[in-house]
Amino acid sequence: MDYDVIIVGSGIAGLGVGAILAKEKGFKVLVLERYGTAGGRLMSFANYPQPGWTVDTGLHLIELGDKGEAQILNERVGKKPAWGPLSETVQMYRNGVWTSVADLIQISKDEQKTFRELMANIAEMTDEEIAQWDGRSFLEWMEAHTPPGSLRELMATFAMIMTTIPLPVDMAAGEVLYITRSNLTKRRQFLSACYPIGGMKALTQGLREVIEECGGEVRVSTPVEEVLVENGRAVGVKAAGGPSPYPKDYRLGETVLIKSKIVVCALPIYQLANILDFSVVPGWWGSRITAIMNEVTGLVGYMIGLEEPITDKICFYSLLETPVAKRPFQAFPASNFDPGVAPAGKQIFHTDLVCEYEEAACAFRRRRLLDLLTEDLKVLFPEMEKRLAWRLPYYVAGCDGLARKPGLVGRFKPELKAPGLSNLYFAGDTYQGRGLATNSAARSALDCADRIIREWS
Repeated sequence: MDYDVIIVGSGIAGLGVGAILAKEKGFKVLVLERYGTAGGRLMSFANYPQPGWTVDTGLHLIELGDKGEAQILNERVGKKPAWGPLSETVQMYRNGVWTSVADLIQISKDEQKTFRELMANIAEMTDEEIAQWDGRSFLEWMEAHTPPGSLRELMATFAMIMTTIPLPVDMAAGEVLYITRSNLTKRRQFLSACYPIGGMKALTQGLREVIEECGGEVRVSTPVEEVLVENGRAVGVKAAGGPSPYPKDYRLGETVLIKSKIVVCALPIYQLANILDFSVVPGWWGSRITAIMNEVTGLVGYMIGLEEPITDKICFYSLLETPVAKRPFQAFPASNFDPGVAPAGKQIFHTDLVCEYEEAACAFRRRRLLDLLTEDLKVLFPEMEKRLAWRLPYYVAGCDGLARKPGLVGRFKPELKAPGLSNLYFAGDTYQGRGLATNSAARSALDCADRIIREWS
């Protein structure tokens, strides 16, 4: 075989699996990436759109910072990303002003006592106890454990930020409880997050370095067209073989066959059918993937550069429904966490609307949402437009992995290994792995690599 393992996709999950296998087992690793830059949803671009600025792909704050799985994954292979400060507050918009959640939702002394007791109980929950809530809503959990009123409103607000889902009836209680327990035991807070110094690439570039230092390769601009399966085994992949003079609609380029002992698909399940023929796997498994593959959310937003800061807060902004677009909104001033991502005296703001996958995937619908977001920003941050240096639109059709809904988290997520195939594995936030977004993908990488090591030692 040409390689010990081929990994399709160079997000934190793919690079993480590759780095562990290369460093700990000496595997010859090849990572194939369709885009011209590695990193997946954690790509960063320095000196763009003007010198001195650094922009990321999509809006991110990383849960738990140096206490999260993204850090654990990097440290396992000898890398240690640096972090900015933890977010000090969550700002919510109500009655025309931004107000911290603590000031906005006042809970009584009795509710404070109940809240402390609840947090103590959640911190002591076992994995098995949390898993019992994976198929039930957070609304059910609150009705069983909290009285109606301000306390329930406070918990629903934080759960909305965790899940990017507006209504508690649609949130998986198990995932909210897991994320809360992690924050309580590691940070002694209900929810904490921060930003890596240097932008999101700081979480992936070290993993790539490890692969290459160990003799492996990360090959960009190389889309995979098919995972080849023969006699119950993945034997390698067909990848794009080179340029073609034809326009995209006429192009059917040559492919090259690259063989390996193991194949890891580290791309989201909503892209899996593009490279894997589901007829080679059991029908029930293919039907399950097809049924849930679009149960994801989308983002449409702007990265915004400002000539002068409009806030000095180290915080996260969140709103359940914007005045104009009527969509959930999130934002944070990245340069307040890491001043190095903007020139001195200037500010970079990440903003977005949360929408359905179908809205983000449709060019017409996402353009309309961008227009609505423009009007929303005039209301939410009226001083922003007059300080504007540049504005860069972006979208993500599929963020945070599978939507954190009942029956789509924990044990209900697809397994890390294909049924009936001895050497085809999966990694990423749409496969088994707990936690928020990046940490979920990192957890999946750790578990996938360990499983491969156990089965191939």
